Amino acid sequence: MFHLHTYIDNEEVDLYNINYHTLEGRTISLNMAQLYITDVQLVGLDGSVFSFSGKKIIKVLEKATYEIGQVPVKRYKSLRFKVGLDGLTDKLIPSTSSDSSILNRPEMWFSNSAQPDGYIYMNVQGKIDTSATLNKPPVPFAYKIGTNKNYIQITMPEKELVAEEGQILFGHIIIDYNKLFNGVDLRQVDNLSITTPSSNSSALASKIVNNIHSMFIYE
Repeated sequence: MFHLHTYIDNEEVDLYNINYHTLEGRTISLNMAQLYITDVQLVGLDGSVFSFSGKKIIKVLEKATYEIGQVPVKRYKSLRFKVGLDGLTDKLIPSTSSDSSILNRPEMWFSNSAQPDGYIYMNVQGKIDTSATLNKPPVPFAYKIGTNKNYIQITMPEKELVAEEGQILFGHIIIDYNKLFNGVDLRQVDNLSITTPSSNSSALASKIVNNIHSMFIYE
């Protein structure tokens, strides 16, 4: 089981459109925070890899716990997964796919239909105070990350995870959306928007995608 918590720095996000504050005092609110997690794997102490074949989930704010599947009784040293959808899934029509329950979501499409542009892998929107003095009204931001080039693997730090017979093994993970802004010049309004497939090839998109790696932290 995954237990995934949505955070802004040290504050857990319980509701949309509520102001939260980073440790430095920056105000951030979210009105959308969703992403796909796929290709989940556990790495054994001996280096062997157990894969949850075909498992896909969409993490939404309203839900924290997700069943991933059964795993062999064993001691593991690491957990890894990907954010986004593989190339074949990215081309599927949601209404005819076996994964339609997570794909048939218009908020995760770049336009009025899923094709031909594929799916949004991470959709994060809200408002942020971009001022240096941290005392100005927050302004909108929108990061819709997708396209095959931005399908990335997350490898969590080594931590012993023990799967015991008849017991539930939980992966407790914080998703800190404040990390997305690391190294981003918030004073530039163009740095607050990635909403199209073409803008997913920009330097800003590369920076945001690189920042996704740091969003995932063991609780």
